[in-house]
Amino acid sequence: MANPREYPDEMPSAESGRPMRRGEKRITIEINGYKLTYAQPGWWCSLDDPDDLEGQLVDEDNVIAAAARREARALARQAVLTPLAIRAIRERCGLSQREAARLFGGGLKAFEKYESGEVGPSRAMTRLLLLAARRPDLFRKPARGRVGVVSNADVQLIRNVVRQSSVDRIWERIHKKGGEAA
Repeated sequence: MANPREYPDEMPSAESGRPMRRGEKRITIEINGYKLTYAQPGWWCSLDDPDDLEGQLVDEDNVIAAAARREARALARQAVLTPLAIRAIRERCGLSQREAARLFGGGLKAFEKYESGEVGPSRAMTRLLLLAARRPDLFRKPARGRVGVVSNADVQLIRNVVRQSSVDRIWERIHKKGGEAA
């Protein structure tokens, strides 16, 4: 495990003066009856005693503690996608939070709120994010200087879906070009 800022192997606790060692401690947090146990890196007086929580978190340790709380809140409300999963999907698509909000909808701050755990995505957004997880290529932003347009394959897909639906005759009458169905 990384030793941030090259601290000594052992240091005294500012709280009690007891010696603390760097390591991961199994921490359980409970939110609305849901318990999440995770490995919390930090400086601990005891790594083995689950009741002894005297220690100190530094640098990245605090990031992990905050992420664990967000994940536990999401899991307590039985979210299909947790904040970390949403971020992973967005990153897999190569999108910033702002770009994801523009592409998927939900407002400019939607992904900031989803990833902070402040708000969970709607059922429709969850389904869209699950599709993005399976097919990130459908959601990647176009290369610089290129305009994101519908491909010929997409146009053909839409035509085939329409032809196999109950709206095929209506579609044909509206989209005829020179006597030929579009």
